[in-house]
Amino acid sequence: MLHSHTEIDHMHDIIIPDDSTRPEIPQTELTEQQRQPMRHLRAIHEHHRRNMRMMAGMLEGVRKGDTSASELHAHIKDNPIVENYRVFGNLCGQHCQLVNGHHSIEDAHMFPALEGKNAALDKIVQRLREEHEVVHALLIKLAGEAEKLIKDPSESQFDATVLAHERLATLLLSHFGYEEDSVGPALGLYDVGI
Repeated sequence: MLHSHTEIDHMHDIIIPDDSTRPEIPQTELTEQQRQPMRHLRAIHEHHRRNMRMMAGMLEGVRKGDTSASELHAHIKDNPIVENYRVFGNLCGQHCQLVNGHHSIEDAHMFPALEGKNAALDKIVQRLREEHEVVHALLIKLAGEAEKLIKDPSESQFDATVLAHERLATLLLSHFGYEEDSVGPALGLYDVGI
């Protein structure tokens, strides 16, 4: 359970965990071969990081557009920004599915293989599982906001979509780094494939 030092997203009532409450990472000496699963995990996460940067870039491009969101209502079918919203919605939906699938695999296969190895690692895995739940809630929220944006290309809905993306990106990028640093070494140490 995520405890003290949490921030509540009042707009959506999603509790965002505070990085400072994460369990400490034990120091581990690894051979070069034992580092390979950690590198593989980083490579997988880098794919998701690129998607997050692409979505942020697309939102920034829409933000810099010459047409205001209120003008979009009058020109909704022919306006290229609305098409950008549709593309963003599709990209967002694909990214949400990829991240959710990635976390589902970790929850079903990687984490059970690590659990029971030592108490410190068990605390880390528990925290990562809890963060997966929050990430999932934020993915659902972002997908919903992106879908609303296609139907309602107003400035307020655009801002809500940007906020949902920023909240997800902040947690997800932090989560990936913590996961790589905390369980990455354990993957090689305990010979757990990913």
